[in-house]
Amino acid sequence: MEPQTTFSIIFVAIILLLMAEIEHRALVAMLAASLSVYFGVAYGLFGFHDVLEMLNFDVVLFITSVLILFESISRSGLFDFIGLYMARKIGRRPFLIALMLVLLTTIFSGISANIMVVLLIGGITLRLAKALGFDGRKVILLECIQTDIGGILLPISSIPALIIVSKTGMDFMKYVQVSLPLVVILTLLALAYMPFLRITGGESAEEVEIDDPWKAVQNPTALYRALVIFILFLLAIIFYDKIGLTPAYIAFFFATITFMLSGIDPDEIFRHVDWSIPFFVGGFFVFIGGLEKSGVLENIAHNIAPLILNMNVLVGAPLLLLICALVSAVIDNIPVVLLLYPIVRDITLKAGISPYPFYWALIIGGNLGGRLTTFGSPAVLTGIRMLERRGVKVSIGEYLKFGLPVALSQLALGMIYLSILTMYGLI
Repeated sequence: MEPQTTFSIIFVAIILLLMAEIEHRALVAMLAASLSVYFGVAYGLFGFHDVLEMLNFDVVLFITSVLILFESISRSGLFDFIGLYMARKIGRRPFLIALMLVLLTTIFSGISANIMVVLLIGGITLRLAKALGFDGRKVILLECIQTDIGGILLPISSIPALIIVSKTGMDFMKYVQVSLPLVVILTLLALAYMPFLRITGGESAEEVEIDDPWKAVQNPTALYRALVIFILFLLAIIFYDKIGLTPAYIAFFFATITFMLSGIDPDEIFRHVDWSIPFFVGGFFVFIGGLEKSGVLENIAHNIAPLILNMNVLVGAPLLLLICALVSAVIDNIPVVLLLYPIVRDITLKAGISPYPFYWALIIGGNLGGRLTTFGSPAVLTGIRMLERRGVKVSIGEYLKFGLPVALSQLALGMIYLSILTMYGLI
């Protein structure tokens, strides 16, 4: 059997496994990597010494270190403190508190893992909803939707953004100049749906004080140190080219400093870091390398090329965004971005056109697609499961009735935004 045929069969099998969700995605990626290495070496496509290069160790190290930093900030109690502090300042005004919680979710998702933000802010939402007598279910669903908007905010805010930025060397500040207006626009669009939630106090309101924010902080020193370390990390990432260090080294260095100075037990952080992500990304990188060496990616690129080359870039980039989003609604966005990145890179390089509109299509589409279904976004799935554990059932139909109009309108706005940036040469 020809190498291309073998790797094509592996490719189809791995995609089907990811779609079926029979096994954990990290295990699927490790299986894909194992098969790619075995057949790649057997066919003489590459040697064992090439696997480390295919692994993209710098990218995996960067992602792992950022996950550790995110976890340390979450464990410090910072998010709980800010949420409860602002709730106290606002007082017993349900609509304003719900508005504040949605905004905080968007901001915190830019500096922490989405699932952690859903659990923390969702927990605060349920406590405040009980105290003030409003239905927190739709507020939590809107928070889940907004976590993926926050994932666009910074180059370190989501795995799709981390992958594209680390592979392309995209400048931090230039990234934010593009992402920040988009996040603001999409958030304002989500907030426009707030009046339809009909958030008012009710008879179920409990005459209790909103919790003292300091009760959420077990160790104030750990909170201050974690916050300072993270701010310094952001500054170092922004100016990494001026200080002569790679983002991967900077992230690893600050992860080490976090363990030493944050005051948080390293074992506590290690226990809660999502280790499946670096294993998945690393395994899938090796798998993509095998597809590239065997010529499978070249065949896929040949079929996708007309989408990019035979259309005006003002149409091609938004269309790629839409495709990426729709596929990410069924398959996790990480493999989608990992698969499409080298294809887009090679097509645009051969055609001599700027790849950045298409890179942004992957970042935006990868983040916005998961909310189109209840299982496409881990944050949405986590929020629904959290409600169900508290006896509040959310059917697929209920979620789609509320969440789909928000998600689709944000997706359409993201496509328009990308077209405008491309039209005026801003990316």
